[in-house]
Amino acid sequence: MRPFFLFLVCFAISCENQPKESRFEKIARAYCECTGKLASMNEQAATLARDTNAVDAFRERLQQIQAEYDTAKACSATIVLQFGKLKTAELDSVRVVLADKCANLAEQGDLLQEMLGE
Repeated sequence: MRPFFLFLVCFAISCENQPKESRFEKIARAYCECTGKLASMNEQAATLARDTNAVDAFRERLQQIQAEYDTAKACSATIVLQFGKLKTAELDSVRVVLADKCANLAEQGDLLQEMLGE
């Protein structure tokens, strides 16, 4: 029983020493979770679009992207409910954090604006 109690005390102390996540870090983390799959699918579709022999695969990918977009939009709505729509300067701050967390999403500024911006 005593080692378990010691473990709990050490765990609690280590958690207190970690810096709190900023508002923009929370938004970026949630946004990564909501739209990470969509961003990946967009990149794959861009590759397929350049291949003239993959027209059918490209069309199928677009249908999958639309379904994933709807899912990401609904998920992002929860971020907006919690933090509000973001102004341009705030979007820029989130984009900076995204560069570390989800670089492919940081590059898709239009998607960020559409999902979280005013």
